[in-house]
Amino acid sequence: MSVHNERSAARRRAARWRRGLTLIEVSIASTIVTTVLLASAMGFGASLKTVDRAKSLSRGVVYAETFLEDLSALDYDAVLALNGNQFFDQTTAAESKFGITLAVFEAELELVQVRATLTDLDTGEVLGTLTTQRSRR
Repeated sequence: MSVHNERSAARRRAARWRRGLTLIEVSIASTIVTTVLLASAMGFGASLKTVDRAKSLSRGVVYAETFLEDLSALDYDAVLALNGNQFFDQTTAAESKFGITLAVFEAELELVQVRATLTDLDTGEVLGTLTTQRSRR
């Protein structure tokens, strides 16, 4: 009978140990799931920022292309007069998201060089610089 009592006691201890192990397993599993979910959420947030930046950059490039097309319609002397001017994508600098600063100088006789620098006015970051030349027609 004492052997039976010892086995019974051993089974009860084993059952208690298994319950404790299950609690530890649940804790570890919930920690792993939480970590994976947080990492996924952070990755999703980073991808949203990247998409927003790409959209902003695309809008800036479209503005710069439009601006340079308008600039090509001006005559030679009018382009020279724009040296140092800044242009904005809206009517005022306060409303604007992008600005273009022009540096215009005569590179050779009857040839001007135009450097247009596109800036994100919200961040102050230079998004790109384009250099082109224009000859007298």
